[in-house]
Amino acid sequence: MAVVPINLARVSTNLRAFNLLNTVRSQNVGMFSVQNQLATGLKYNSPSQSPTEAMMAGVFERRIETLGAAQRNLRTANAVITSGEAAMSDAISLLTQANTLATESASDTLSAEERGALAISVDSILNQMISVGNRKHLDTYLFAGFYSDQQPFELVGDGVIYRGDDNQHRAIVEADLTAEHFTLNGADFFSAVSDSVVGVIDLNPGLTSSTRVSDLRGTTGNGVQLGRVRVSDGTTTAIIDLSGAATVGDIVEKLNAELPATLEAAMDEKSILIQPGAGSAGATVSVEEDGSGTTARDLGLLSVSGGVAGATSDLDPRLTARSTLDSLNDGAGISLASDIVIRNGARNIPVDFAGAETIEDVLNRINSSDAAAWARLSDDGRRIEVRSRLSGANLYIEEAGGNSATLLGIRSLRGDTQFSEMNHGRGVHTVAGDDFRIVTASGAAIDIDVDGVSTMQELIDRINAAGGGAVTASLTPNGNGLRLIDQTSGSDTFRVEKLNLSPAIDDLGIAVASNSGVITGADHNPIRVNSPFTALMELRDALRSDDQQSITFAGQRVSDVMSRMLEAQGRMAAQARNLGDRELRLESETTATRVMHSDVRDVDISEAIVKFQQLQTALEANLQTASRIMNLSLMNYLQ
Repeated sequence: MAVVPINLARVSTNLRAFNLLNTVRSQNVGMFSVQNQLATGLKYNSPSQSPTEAMMAGVFERRIETLGAAQRNLRTANAVITSGEAAMSDAISLLTQANTLATESASDTLSAEERGALAISVDSILNQMISVGNRKHLDTYLFAGFYSDQQPFELVGDGVIYRGDDNQHRAIVEADLTAEHFTLNGADFFSAVSDSVVGVIDLNPGLTSSTRVSDLRGTTGNGVQLGRVRVSDGTTTAIIDLSGAATVGDIVEKLNAELPATLEAAMDEKSILIQPGAGSAGATVSVEEDGSGTTARDLGLLSVSGGVAGATSDLDPRLTARSTLDSLNDGAGISLASDIVIRNGARNIPVDFAGAETIEDVLNRINSSDAAAWARLSDDGRRIEVRSRLSGANLYIEEAGGNSATLLGIRSLRGDTQFSEMNHGRGVHTVAGDDFRIVTASGAAIDIDVDGVSTMQELIDRINAAGGGAVTASLTPNGNGLRLIDQTSGSDTFRVEKLNLSPAIDDLGIAVASNSGVITGADHNPIRVNSPFTALMELRDALRSDDQQSITFAGQRVSDVMSRMLEAQGRMAAQARNLGDRELRLESETTATRVMHSDVRDVDISEAIVKFQQLQTALEANLQTASRIMNLSLMNYLQ
């Protein structure tokens, strides 16, 4: 540390004193600053002392704060996962016990009383399984989805109802705001929601002015990217920027505002059109991309047919909750003039669509009913799905004298229903040769061979062809099932008989008596929740009734469900490993960030001590020098 000289030749005493005071003051300030650094451990006390380092420290502090929040989220998520894994292990252990009981009870050596005793054990396993499904971590139900403050499973009179949803809790687990799920809902692990009742009908909404651009699949099926297009009538060219348009109506308005005067934009139920305007029949239409965009291609405007751009294109809007019933079926609309009936277990609920205008209205009517059913849009944005929340019960969706369920594509038994899907996937069994005989009131016998038939409509067509007008077959307009009507008269009883011991009429649901010349079959294509609760209830009921075949079917369901639960447990174990690895990485990153933060914010103690000692030594030297130099004598006054 340099010592500022105060022994200046031929200067006044006042100047020497000033230099002395200035030097001592500077060294005292330096020592005070170093003392503050040693006391606080910081290089500076205000950003103005070191703006660059203060800025960098702020960046590191925000990073540390973000990392800390992510670490806290990870600790919470890992705690929930640990509880969830324990619950999943308990559920699989219970189902393993049930699988053992199913295997034992399928033996021919057990009596009805012994199977009845095993049913009590299965019932106990069912209650324990419900308790596992309702397990909590702190105040949160593990398997309820977003509805984590509400008990997800409840044993009711006709089954086990799931009151949660199919969502998962997510948390930000990285400083870059990456989010990961850390729960499994009951619909995932317990399969507490059925497979969908889905028709083959694409409800296919037509294009309207209020259709959102984001809801268009476009001509490529990958959506519409809006940008600039170049439109010419052969004489005048306009470059039109369509970016910012929110709806199809906005696009048409922008086009009409900027098109050459001889052209106009319009729309039909499928496409946006650019065509010659009134009185401009001779004008040509040419549409190109402006630059490297894909707007004209996505909107189908590159295709010109009959002098009209877009005439052969289909923008294929997605089905959304906002889609109106009038816009469905390519703009032709559908009329839901009749009710539908949802039967789910002991529930028999009519659903009225009077006044419904949009798909959202339809979904709300179904979801607000007491049918334990859940309606939503399919992932591909084309259909309505209806699922059951009630394990252990059969879900049917039927007509109530009209065709509303058919129009919506949610009727559980339809003409296009595959035989392989019926009877819980066990199909319709046939034998070689004819499978059943229809006997009319006139005594005529109509033999039907089901071999080669794969859908309900094909069977209806085969019966009508074989009946020759004596018998007509169709789906019943009320309820669900195959309806046979005797068009003859006579003293014989209208009936259906088995041939060759074929089980086909049982599997088709027409092994029933006629009523006034009409045989109304049952719906043998129900939707059933494929959950452990369903499997346990089926096994319990089969044991109580001493039905060995049903015990075998229930045992197969137990095995299938357990396999899916093991897969779900494996996915959650992988997620737990992923989050654990993330937590270790975050700890390392936090440590490294703290080191860098310390480098720009914290003082080097050793360096500060040395500096303080240097300042102290310099101060002492200045004071000693001053005491000699400032010692006045007579010569000072003589000068």
